[in-house]
Amino acid sequence: MSLKVKVKSGLKWNLINQVVSQIIFVWFGIYLARLLGPEAYGLVGMITVFSGFANLFVDFGFSSAIVYDPKLTNNKISSVFWLNLFFGIVIYLIFYFGSPLLADFYGLEELKVLTRVVTISLIINSLTGVPNSLISKSISFKEKIKGGWISTVISYSVAFYLAFNGYGVWSLVFQILLFSFFNLLFVWKIADFKPGFYFSYADIRSLISYGSGIAGTNLLGYLTRNLDNLLIGKFLGGSSLGIYSRSYGLMMLPIKNISGIFTKVLFPAFSKIQNQPDVIAVYYLKATKIIALFSFPIMFCFFAISKEFVLLFLGKDWVEAIFIIQMLSILGAVQSILTLNGVIYNSLGKATTAFKVTLGLNLVLIPSWIIGMELGGLNGLVLAYLLVGTLGSIPILAIALRYIHLSVLDQLKNLFIIILGSVSIIICSLLIDLFFTISLIYSFGFKVIIGVVIFLLIVIPFEKRFLFEIYKIILSKDKDLHKF
Repeated sequence: MSLKVKVKSGLKWNLINQVVSQIIFVWFGIYLARLLGPEAYGLVGMITVFSGFANLFVDFGFSSAIVYDPKLTNNKISSVFWLNLFFGIVIYLIFYFGSPLLADFYGLEELKVLTRVVTISLIINSLTGVPNSLISKSISFKEKIKGGWISTVISYSVAFYLAFNGYGVWSLVFQILLFSFFNLLFVWKIADFKPGFYFSYADIRSLISYGSGIAGTNLLGYLTRNLDNLLIGKFLGGSSLGIYSRSYGLMMLPIKNISGIFTKVLFPAFSKIQNQPDVIAVYYLKATKIIALFSFPIMFCFFAISKEFVLLFLGKDWVEAIFIIQMLSILGAVQSILTLNGVIYNSLGKATTAFKVTLGLNLVLIPSWIIGMELGGLNGLVLAYLLVGTLGSIPILAIALRYIHLSVLDQLKNLFIIILGSVSIIICSLLIDLFFTISLIYSFGFKVIIGVVIFLLIVIPFEKRFLFEIYKIILSKDKDLHKF
């Protein structure tokens, strides 16, 4: 199977996975939440904030390093596997003996035993990392995705049984562990993974050098994504944090559900052609155009209907969220295409550069949050986030594009029609507010319909061929993808 067919098949299956996963999450997750209540989720959430951070240390960028390495050997694979397992065991022991400190920090004695059980997943995940990376490196996602669905259904089914029988928070604990366990079995089976009893630091010195840059960027990103919540909760209070977190979740929708599909597939694909930057440029421009085609109109539409959305679905208590949603909607659209910067850096072996530019942006971004919060409270922080996050991303984008012989202007030309159509959604919304006085529900529907129609009228005439290609790829079977 050619690389082109593998990429298109990978994108197709990751898109299907995103849809199916959302359905499974809504079907199982919401009903389980109703059975258990917020307290159970809160207890597990207190642990997973720390275990999520710890998982980054367990992996230490080795998963990406395996995908990237053009000279991967069995000795390297075995060495990374045993080092990952060592990290997993050591960090688990830290959590095991440190669990009383976590319980004291939150003032909840039950966290002691919960932490010791939940973090067993760190060891399981350390066993999964290498075979999972080998599957990604081969760009063979179909069987892996199906295994993930089965693991999810089994783990949630057991959680339902336990919840119905009064096991409370332990239902969630076993859901986490069972998913990790069954996912481990499927990944090992699919990868046909058989690690050798071999370890050599010399063999993986280059992987450690590359992986440390990835790990640094991931750790920095994790800290940054949680620091804004910490600042808001500490200085502005729980109400402001609730408004911000809800709005931020909206901003992350295109990044998680659209951009994430492409990062999973394009990183291993670009790594295979890392010596062909001009070919990477062609794939990159197509990928960012597809991402923008979906994320831009969705996010700009949320900007347009923010008032109606908040008042109709959240209520008057959330009226402060209107401005926050508007600002973060624009930022979310911009960030959705910038996520592929990391793919360029990592696939071309520039992980250290990625860490440096991310660090530079955050050294400006974090102080801007504090200044914005001092000057304008929550609105000031979000406005600072939008301005610095958007403007500061331009040099980061320029540096990444330079490696594939492109410029920021090339990207703007690539996305111009989609940007024009998306901005038109907001303009139509403002005109509707200016010339019509109608109820919220009618305004909501009217803006959505008019916005979609205007967007399509602008985009279709100029991007007809591109849209048809996407349509055919989605509907075609894997064996027919070579035709496109």
